Amino acid sequence: MDFEQREDIDGVRCSWNQVPRSALQHQRNVVPLGMLYTPMNHGVEVTQAPAEAMTTCRQCQAFLNPYCRVDGTGATWTCAMCGFHNRLTPGQTIPLQATTVEYATGRSSRVPPVYVYVVDTCFEGDEDLKAFQALTDSVFESMRSLPEDALVGFISYGQNVQVHEVVAGATGVQKNWVFNGAKEYTLEEVSQNLGILDSSLRNKQPSAAPAGDSIFGVVGQRFLSPVATAEYQLDTIIQTLRNNAFPHCTKTQRLNRCTGAALNVASLLLRAVIGATNTIGGQILAYVGGACTYGPGMIVSQSLKDPIRSHHDIERQNTQIVQNAVGFNKPLTHEARKFYGTIAERLVAMGISVTLLIGSYDQVGLFEMEAICNRTGGDLVMCDSFDSTIFKQSARMVVSTTQLCLNATLEVRVGDSLGIQGLLGNATAIPSAKRENRFISQSIAKLGLGQSGTNCWKCCNVGPQSTYAIYLEKRDSTTVGQTYVQFIFHYQSPEDGQLRLRVTTIPLQIVQDNDIAAMEYGFDQETSLVLIARDLVHRLQAQEAKDPQTKVGSEDVVTLLDKRLIDFCARFAVYNKGDVNSFRLSTTYQMLPQFMYHLRRSQLVKVFNNSPDETSYVRHLFLHEDLTNSLTMIQPTLMSYDIDNYSGGEPEPVLLDSQSLSPGRILLLDTFFQVLIFHGSRVAQWRKAGYHEQEEYAYFKEFLEAPKSAAMQLLIERFPLPRFIDCDEGGSQARFLMAKLNPSTNYASHPNNGYGSGVKDVLTDDVSLQSFMEQVQKKVVAK
Repeated sequence: MDFEQREDIDGVRCSWNQVPRSALQHQRNVVPLGMLYTPMNHGVEVTQAPAEAMTTCRQCQAFLNPYCRVDGTGATWTCAMCGFHNRLTPGQTIPLQATTVEYATGRSSRVPPVYVYVVDTCFEGDEDLKAFQALTDSVFESMRSLPEDALVGFISYGQNVQVHEVVAGATGVQKNWVFNGAKEYTLEEVSQNLGILDSSLRNKQPSAAPAGDSIFGVVGQRFLSPVATAEYQLDTIIQTLRNNAFPHCTKTQRLNRCTGAALNVASLLLRAVIGATNTIGGQILAYVGGACTYGPGMIVSQSLKDPIRSHHDIERQNTQIVQNAVGFNKPLTHEARKFYGTIAERLVAMGISVTLLIGSYDQVGLFEMEAICNRTGGDLVMCDSFDSTIFKQSARMVVSTTQLCLNATLEVRVGDSLGIQGLLGNATAIPSAKRENRFISQSIAKLGLGQSGTNCWKCCNVGPQSTYAIYLEKRDSTTVGQTYVQFIFHYQSPEDGQLRLRVTTIPLQIVQDNDIAAMEYGFDQETSLVLIARDLVHRLQAQEAKDPQTKVGSEDVVTLLDKRLIDFCARFAVYNKGDVNSFRLSTTYQMLPQFMYHLRRSQLVKVFNNSPDETSYVRHLFLHEDLTNSLTMIQPTLMSYDIDNYSGGEPEPVLLDSQSLSPGRILLLDTFFQVLIFHGSRVAQWRKAGYHEQEEYAYFKEFLEAPKSAAMQLLIERFPLPRFIDCDEGGSQARFLMAKLNPSTNYASHPNNGYGSGVKDVLTDDVSLQSFMEQVQKKVVAK
C-alpha cells in the first residue's frame, strides 16, 4: 500500500512506515517518527458498526481490530497491542478487513450545538461605519445558516460589554446586562449579576421540562435559546445594534475596545449556564475590528503615540534585555497572553471553540489571543476589512454544520515498541480517563513534545482539513514483525447530535537494524518535512517559556534546520569523503533537502516584513491544515501556460525557480494564502493591445481565461479564502512571486543577464537552492 492510498483509506500518513528494532538505530535516522492524522478526511473509507460491536482489550483498553489474532474456535482473541488473551462474546462481529471503523454509541448530546456571537461595535468615520454595516450583515447571514435547534447567545462590546437577552422575560421587555470593560470578572460575579443559579441547585428543582431546560434553567434560557425561537429577537438586536464610540480625541487617541473582557464574559456566561460538570459542542464567534485598548487583555494603550508592539519589541521583552522601552509597555504582551490562556483552559473544559473573524487594517492582538484559537480548535479569518470580498466569502464558510465535528476528543494507543511523545496541532492535552491503567501510563514517553504527558487530547471542533501530528518514541523491540498505533476519535455529530466513536488502526513494520533498504522503502519524505516544520513552528511559538534561555528565534531555527539537514544527508547519502562530485541521494530522500530549503525561507520561519499578528495567523493555519495544504505553504505550486505551446490542455507544472519566468508565459502561483496570476511581458503587451478582443485571436482570449478559471476553482474550494492577485511582469505586485522563486539567476551570480536570454534576474541577496546544496554537500563530505 502506498502512502497516498493509506491517506485516502484511513486519513493517516507516517514518516517512517518501517522502523529498526533498536531505539539507538532509529535515533541515527535524524527524522522523527510521527504520524499526521486527519480524522474527517473526505476520502476516508469508514465501516459503520453498531454499539454492540465495540470490543476492547481488558488489559490495555485497545479496540478489536483486523490485526488481532482470533483462535480457530472463535472463542478468544489476542490483542495486537499488548498480547493479552480476551474472550470473544458469542455472535460478536469481528472487523477483519476494515482498518477504520465508526461505532454508533447509541448516546446523544443532551443539548444542541451552542453558538455565542461576540460582536465588536467600535467603529467611527464613514469608512468604518460602512465596514460596521457589512459586519452586521455578515452576522445576520451567519445566523440564517444555523440549524433551527441550535442554541444562540449574543454579546456586543465597545468600552463596555453588553449581554443581550435573546428571549424576553416575563415582562415581555428585552433587557441587556452591561459589564464594565475594565474589570476581569469571576464566575460568581457573572452568575450573580445575571441571576443564574448554580447547576447543582437547578438540578434539584422539580421540573417536567425537557433535559435542556433542566440543564440551563429558566434564567439561562433567556441568554441561550434555539435560533428558531429567538429569531425575531435576534433580528431586532442586530438591526438596532449601534456603533459604540465613546467621546475621545480622534487625532491622539484610539477607541476604547474591551475585546478581552467580552471574551471573558462570554466564557463565564457559558460556564454559568451549562454548569461546571457538563460539556457541550459549540463555538464562540468573535468579530474583532481593532486592537484591545481597554481592560484585561489589552495590547496597547489608548494613546496613538504608543505604537503597537512589533516582533522586535516582543523579542526584547522575552530576552529581558531592555526594560520599560520607550513606546512599549512591557507587561502588556505577557499579561495578555496569560489572560487569554486562562480563557482557553475554561473553554476547553466545556468543549467550546473560539473562531476569530478579524477585519482590520491594523493589528488586533492575535499574537496575544492565539491560545483561544490554537488550543480550542477554532477557525481563524483575518482580512483588512469586514467589507472585503475575502471576509464575506470566508465568513459564509465558517458555520458549516454538515462537516464540523463538535466536542471532539482524540486518544492514541500504541504497542510496547512505541511511546507517545505528544501532539502538535490545534488541540489541548487532557488527562486520560484511563491513566491509572499501567499499559497506558507506560506508553507515555518521558521526553515530551508539544501537548505532551498524556495519550488524550481535546480537539473541540474538527473540520475536514483538521490534522494532528502525533510524535512517537521508538523503543527497543525484542523481535522483528509489526507494532501498531490506534487512533480513537470521539465526536458529536452536528446533524443529529449523536455521539460517535471512530477507531483507526495502523501497522508499522519492525525490521532489522542493518536493513537500510527496507527503511528506505518505508520513508515518506513529504510527511517527514511537515513533522519537522511543525516541530520548528512549535519552538518559535514558545514565546512565554519560563526560562528565556530556552527560547529560539528565527535565526536559531534556521541553524537547527541546517544542522538537521546535514546530519540527514550524512546518514543517507552515498559519497566519497572529500569528493563533492560523488555525493548522491536516492529518489526516496532527494526531495527533502529542497523542501527544507523552501521551509527556511517561508513565512513560518522568517518574520521579516510581517507583523506578530500575521505570523500567528500563518502558523495557526499551518498547524491546522492537512498534508497537501501544508506542503503548499512551505513550497508553493507553480503552473505554466506557454503561448508558444498552448493547445487548450492542462497547464504544465514548472519549478519554483526564476528560470521558469518567460515573456511568453502566464504563471499561476498558489501559496495557500495567495493565488497569483503573473503575465510575462509579451503576453501583457498583447493583452494591452487588445488582441484578445479581436475575432481572429480567439485562441489568445482562451489562453488568457484558462489561468483565471483555474484560479477561481482554487478560490472556491479553499477556506479561508486566499488573496487573489493579477499582475504583469515588472508590476509592483509581481514581488509576491519573485519572493517565492528560487533565485537561480540573480544579479550577484549572473549579472546583467536580463532579457537577453529570455530569463529574468531576481534582485535578491538570498542564496539559491543550487548554492545552498553545494554548501550542504561540502559540509557532508568533509565529515
